[in-house]
Amino acid sequence: MPALKSPKFMCHPNNRIDALPVELLTRIFTLGAGFNYLYEESPFLLKPNQDYYPPPSSFQILVSHVCQRWRTIALQTPTLWTTLHLGEPVHLARAAAYLERCSTSSTYLLDILVDTVASEDHIEGVTLCRDEIVQVFDLIIPHVRHWRSFHLKIRDNQCKLQARHYLSTCGPAPLLETLQLYHFEDYGTSQDLYLATYRPPVVVFSNTVPRLRNVSLIGVNLPWLKSPYLMNLHKLELALHLDSIRPPYHTWDRMLRLSPQMQSLYLCYSGPRSQSGAAGDQQGSVPWPPGKEKIELEELEDLKLTDLDPGYLCEVVERLYLPSVKKVSLHLPDQNFSPFIDLVTRRDGIEESSASRASGSSVLAEVETRRQSKIAISSLLSSDSDDISQQQESPTGPVECSTYKATKTVSAATARCDVRFDGPLPNLSRLETLVITALDCSPSNWQTLLRCLEGLKHLEVDFRRMGTNFWKVFAGISEVDQAGRLLATGLPHNLDVLLPQLQSLKVAGVPGIDLKGEIQRRAAKGSAVPGLKLCVVRWAPNLEGDDLVMDELVKFGQCRVGEGTSQNDFRVRIIKVETYYDDEEDELEEELEPEEELEEDPSLDA
Repeated sequence: MPALKSPKFMCHPNNRIDALPVELLTRIFTLGAGFNYLYEESPFLLKPNQDYYPPPSSFQILVSHVCQRWRTIALQTPTLWTTLHLGEPVHLARAAAYLERCSTSSTYLLDILVDTVASEDHIEGVTLCRDEIVQVFDLIIPHVRHWRSFHLKIRDNQCKLQARHYLSTCGPAPLLETLQLYHFEDYGTSQDLYLATYRPPVVVFSNTVPRLRNVSLIGVNLPWLKSPYLMNLHKLELALHLDSIRPPYHTWDRMLRLSPQMQSLYLCYSGPRSQSGAAGDQQGSVPWPPGKEKIELEELEDLKLTDLDPGYLCEVVERLYLPSVKKVSLHLPDQNFSPFIDLVTRRDGIEESSASRASGSSVLAEVETRRQSKIAISSLLSSDSDDISQQQESPTGPVECSTYKATKTVSAATARCDVRFDGPLPNLSRLETLVITALDCSPSNWQTLLRCLEGLKHLEVDFRRMGTNFWKVFAGISEVDQAGRLLATGLPHNLDVLLPQLQSLKVAGVPGIDLKGEIQRRAAKGSAVPGLKLCVVRWAPNLEGDDLVMDELVKFGQCRVGEGTSQNDFRVRIIKVETYYDDEEDELEEELEPEEELEEDPSLDA
């Protein structure tokens, strides 16, 4: 019998990928270049107090080195070469080549990032500093009318002077949508600080940036009274500003009121200039309007607050009205922020059940009437007022959210309550995501906050900073009574879970056995709600062996809850377990209050 010959498969030359039409290859290249879109999560690439690490070799570079035909097509596609990241001297030649390729189109839009270092950190031929910054601006300024986003990080006063010169003389940037300016350095002496700050800020882009929607100023101030373009913003980030260089309140008021479509607000040791003002600063002494004159941002969904003093934070937030917030991020350490929690959890007294929503509109009308009464039209839009008196409401103690009690007797699936809050977040019970990297407050305030967040779906908490008592309250192991005393509940499985709608939990500083117990408790209580689906824990291979239960959860990537024999058994619930790790927090020390001191803390009194 003759041996069987292996069949031969021949590929027709026209079926090979390099035979695809130019138009189709161009489309593939364009889609590939946008696959890892840098601006997907935020329009701002630079973060306060964090170094920026550029992405690896881009897709367009790779495809342009496959073959001669692909290279020709790639080089003739202008949209592939519009991202310019300059952090090393070798990037200058690359940026020049990119500009030559993309400028063949009359409609090219540039996304530019310039990352310089302090003079003491500068390495010749490796980093950008005083000499290189001039070359950078000479390269990109001729294309300023095609800038779409511009990110500039300065760590040296001489570099700052060069940036002031170029940005104040470059002319309009008619297509600029995102502007991020970062200047922060170690001044060393008071003389260095004076030399870096005594000059008034300059007008940039000739005040002509009609498309500007996203602004991030980190350690950089603008001539606030001479920057009329600060309006119609979608995302605003202010960070690392001394009080003397912060915007006056009337400028802050105007900027927010004239940005009704603002979606995100981030304050990191910044905000409007305080009412007391800095020493010798006459503008800073202008009083703020009363707390009842609120700035309404109907479309704002993301609020992030970092490193703000409690009193200042309450004064700023009290004058905001944010009915649509879905995500709140807090980093508020080292001081007592219980008054802030009191402010945001203060209830309106109007509860709207699902039955009342279906039966009529009287409650809705009352809520809308009361809402409109809170949105006073500020006179600061037109002129300053010297006779404005400050009216600040001060909560007297923690307020228990009645929603928690209502859910004990009313089914969450049939008649869940929506509570109107009297503070800046009237729909706090509908908040979807809460991220807490640090929050110093009383356990009583923590319990009140959790009880009010009955619609929360995603929770991220670093319990290393908050302490074990706060985890115990969340997990039902402990409960705070009306006198502010932390008491053991004895049987947490018999208690209703806080945050009944929670679907994902990201934590650090929680032992594996406690985390597994909470997962099991929520699974047992989750028959009427979606229930916990994902748990993300802080873990890395170098931590293996420190917590055997956590190691087991990570190894299997899931936690099985129930008595069934297979995953398809309806009695079995599978909660997925993932990991994260932030090596910058290796040296973080837990700061826990002794439990015996809780009863002596007056902030815990009801």
